[in-house]
Amino acid sequence: MPKNSISRKVARAAAIGGSRSYKQRSPIGWYSILLLVCVLGVGLIVFSRHERQVRATAASTTTTTTQANTTPPTLNDHWQEAFSLDVCGQVVNLPRSANMSSGIISDGNGVVDIWPARAGKDATQFEGAKATLGKFLASEDVSLTTTSLKLPKSVGKLAGTYRNGRKCGTKPGQLGMTIWPTPTSASSFPGVLSGNTVYGNGELFMLAFLPKGASVARPPAAPLIAAFLKSQTTTTTVKSSTTTTTTVKSSTTTTSTKPGSTATSTTTSPSSTTTTTG
Repeated sequence: MPKNSISRKVARAAAIGGSRSYKQRSPIGWYSILLLVCVLGVGLIVFSRHERQVRATAASTTTTTTQANTTPPTLNDHWQEAFSLDVCGQVVNLPRSANMSSGIISDGNGVVDIWPARAGKDATQFEGAKATLGKFLASEDVSLTTTSLKLPKSVGKLAGTYRNGRKCGTKPGQLGMTIWPTPTSASSFPGVLSGNTVYGNGELFMLAFLPKGASVARPPAAPLIAAFLKSQTTTTTVKSSTTTTTTVKSSTTTTSTKPGSTATSTTTSPSSTTTTTG
């Protein structure tokens, strides 16, 4: 076979199969696509794992729902108590509260007025078990413990600290609380000297510092509390009245007869009205 023919065949094969320099080049495009696929795969795995963790956390989260208070005094309850101080036989009331927008205030006459709604946005702080003696005393600058009582300057000459053992005249005094459950109760019971004492509507409280065995007077505001309770339970009935109007029209007929002729005349009197109210 002629050499030229062989050379042409070799050249044609080289053109179809590629040259040596082509075979030595790296397939960069292929590797780039492979790397991109790997990156996307890893990204999808990480994202899927994150989503599972979020759903698991959401499923295990406890949702707390705040329910309206149902323990009295509730938002719209309006209560009153009597509260006075007996220091060595001298009975005094706390003055009128400086903050009259609180849920628990002193009227200055021995009456403690409890009305959570009056506190507006802070009403929940005076509802239920939060309507305590301690909260009221703190707002009036009165400090109370199981062994001592500190009164503010607003009570006048009785201001100061009274600890168990301090003399009331010639005898040592002792701190105590007496409670009457209603304004008309004949008997009382000793209260606990604690700020956590919860009020009850219509109760009478006397915080006393007296010699042991001394009698404790009833709070002077007892009649005011009794009147308040009565106003809460009194129902006014309005009796409706019915008015009936009857109109009676009366007529009078007069007949006159003359010889040879007959004449008849009729006279009508004004109408009369009768009114009856039931």
